[in-house]
Amino acid sequence: MANWRKYIPEGTKDILFQECKKKVEIENILREIYVNSGFLEVKSPTLEFYDVFNIENSTLPQEKIYKLIDSQGRILALRADMTTPIARIVGTKLKDAIYPLRLCYTSNVYRVNESLNGKNSEITQSGVEVVGIKDINADAEVIIMGINALLNCGLENFKVELGHAEVFKALIEDANLDYEEKEKLRESIDSKNFTALNEILHENKDKFEESSLNILKELPKLFGGIEVIEKASVLTCNKRAIKALEAVRKVYEVVESMGLGEYVAVDLGMVHHIDYYTGIIFRGYTQGFGGNILSGGRYDNLVAQFGENKPATGFAIDVDGIIKSLETSGNFSDKNDEKVLLYYGEKDFKEACEKAQQLRGERVIVEITHFKEEKKAREYAYNKNMKFFKI
Repeated sequence: MANWRKYIPEGTKDILFQECKKKVEIENILREIYVNSGFLEVKSPTLEFYDVFNIENSTLPQEKIYKLIDSQGRILALRADMTTPIARIVGTKLKDAIYPLRLCYTSNVYRVNESLNGKNSEITQSGVEVVGIKDINADAEVIIMGINALLNCGLENFKVELGHAEVFKALIEDANLDYEEKEKLRESIDSKNFTALNEILHENKDKFEESSLNILKELPKLFGGIEVIEKASVLTCNKRAIKALEAVRKVYEVVESMGLGEYVAVDLGMVHHIDYYTGIIFRGYTQGFGGNILSGGRYDNLVAQFGENKPATGFAIDVDGIIKSLETSGNFSDKNDEKVLLYYGEKDFKEACEKAQQLRGERVIVEITHFKEEKKAREYAYNKNMKFFKI
């Protein structure tokens, strides 16, 4: 039998030294942004009952969720995302709270990923949820906050793509498609798989109105600046879809008016899970990271599954993705804090501790060495790029 004590599971990693320091700094930057904007921090348990995630319109299929059995035979799950546990908290413990609720978090989530796809199974997510208000300006606020959060973390070259869940829903509402057919159509558009998309539409062409068929063929191509809204509006006369397009336009214009226009784009081919999202949706991408570094949108039906019918919107940031992107772009800077090695030799150790405490009060990083030989202490300081201080 193999002995695995020296190894860690696929999809996990040890975070050491400067990377660990940088990650904590990023988490603190994000937390400060949220708290200064009136958000209250929450944490949910790492272990939840599997039923929390086994709900209608779940964001993850069950094969992506780590499951185990407790002592009473009940199925537990490692926390697979943060939005669903927060919806549980709102629907149970915060029923009598004053709304809207502004909640934030930074926690690890766990998802089964293929070992060869390069993605971690343990991911640190940081984000916000605004619960209890259905207003387009709330959607714009979380997008603006998401952009500013990425900027404050040191990212420069990124785009946040805007879409709307109702565009796709409106275009297929009159087609007699079963769930599997809808999912295939959604996936082909979202992945911009034109071959699969054309095949699906050709097989079901008799189920669509001609105008809906035409714009569905074009959806994966409809990305770029705000001019995409105009192009899409010409391709459809579906009132529900046009209303959704106008919502995207308004959010885009609000973000642009804040001087953040260079960081946003429109992608009408962005189609998340069919029913989970109900309004504005968005994803952020940056150089040096393969997946989306920011994702979110409006999900007005989730909290109701836990007892309270409350609209909500929010976002999640991949903290590990920020670290990877900063490393790739060369922006993974480390402040050159003054570091001192305090050598006390034959002096009293108590005296060394008092001196170290004094220097630390002056915001100096101090390490007390227990080498008895000064030569060894100096070599150690040199190798660690530290100043040598002898008392």
